[in-house]
Amino acid sequence: MYDPERGWSLSFAGCGFLGFYHVGATHCLSERAPHLLRDARMFFGCSAGALHCVSFLSGIPLDQILQILMDLARKARRRNIGILHPSFNMNQFLRDGLHENLPANVHQLISGKIGISLTRVSDGKNVLVSDFHSKDEVVDALLCSCFIPFYCGLIPPSFRGVRYVDGGVSDNIPFFDTRTTITVSPFYGEHDICPKVKSTNFLHVNVTKLSLRLCSGNAYLLCRALFPPDLKVLGEICLRGYLDAFRFLEENGICNRPQPCLNLSPAEVTSEVVAPCCESRSPESIQEPAALAMGPVGGELLDHLRLSIRPWDERVLETLSPRLADALNKAIKDRGGYMSRVCDLWPVRIMSYMMLPCTLPVESAIAAVCGFVTSSGLVGRLNEVRGGGKALARAWLTGSQRHPESWAVLTAMCPCRWFGCGCVGQWEAPICAGHIRHSRNI
Repeated sequence: MYDPERGWSLSFAGCGFLGFYHVGATHCLSERAPHLLRDARMFFGCSAGALHCVSFLSGIPLDQILQILMDLARKARRRNIGILHPSFNMNQFLRDGLHENLPANVHQLISGKIGISLTRVSDGKNVLVSDFHSKDEVVDALLCSCFIPFYCGLIPPSFRGVRYVDGGVSDNIPFFDTRTTITVSPFYGEHDICPKVKSTNFLHVNVTKLSLRLCSGNAYLLCRALFPPDLKVLGEICLRGYLDAFRFLEENGICNRPQPCLNLSPAEVTSEVVAPCCESRSPESIQEPAALAMGPVGGELLDHLRLSIRPWDERVLETLSPRLADALNKAIKDRGGYMSRVCDLWPVRIMSYMMLPCTLPVESAIAAVCGFVTSSGLVGRLNEVRGGGKALARAWLTGSQRHPESWAVLTAMCPCRWFGCGCVGQWEAPICAGHIRHSRNI
């Protein structure tokens, strides 16, 4: 709920692959009511909502956020059985993407401004984390908040030595005070920014603070939160988030003309021309740039949007953001080469399904070995052993060059014949004091 006198916070629900909805809603607030984001006391998030809050507070551009999300959906849909394929590692993809795209000082940017919802494995209690000391802690907290047992793996990740799972298990809409928190959810329910349906069915349930209306639309959305739909459907969900946020602003009387987004660079802000709020523009002047930004791919997005919004009103196009539509167009376009196009052909896909009983066991075994090597830290240990061997070789060569005669005598006296420290008879000690003293002298 929005309360301008007492201040406000924003809470984003955990929703899996429906995180595109949060992107559209936040972009609408950035354009038409930037003070809601700039003056918010806290940002709360769970799972995909936490990822969105961190990316927004880190200042990652809109185009980059949409591209990352689309790449994740592409990777999840690439295999025949989708995200259930053993070669798809959600945790590894998220970890690599967070380390690559988050700035080095992300812990300084978000500490005290965000609350990430986690569920402690030992007792099932909810924990809100808001203070971080390093970028690695931010990544670990996000991975814990996104970990769904058996869906993302068997062994939960840890944060500061304690194991946690998805915060949605205990609190999917975290907040301190419901009267001063603007809640955002892509599911049909009773939240401030969420899809609304005109129906006589008033039955709804609250699952870990997540309000869900009992309807077929929510059943579809819950399924798509775990198993991503077509990329154009995800783009339509993003546009739906923009429109629902716009409706929330209109209902509360705080809707302004589009303004430069908070996460734009100074060059983009200066290049973007913004009309004064008091000036009125005709629908044609608003609809024309949006239609131009939609392009051919955007036409299919609008087709999905027309089917999802009943009754459809063409005036909806007047409120859509041209910049958001252009970013969605670029993110949806397939960047793969000819090989990806060949793999998408129906004969090739049918053949891959027929060979699945033969290829799946082999790929499962390879994925299991890779997972074991990664989780056990075997690669790191091998690198340490290799580095230690190089250090011993350098020490041996350096010592033999400095004192060839004494080194030969000491090597002959040493039972292990590695350091030449003269530890004759001390077989029970793996590394004796003579080893250490000789290595320091070298």
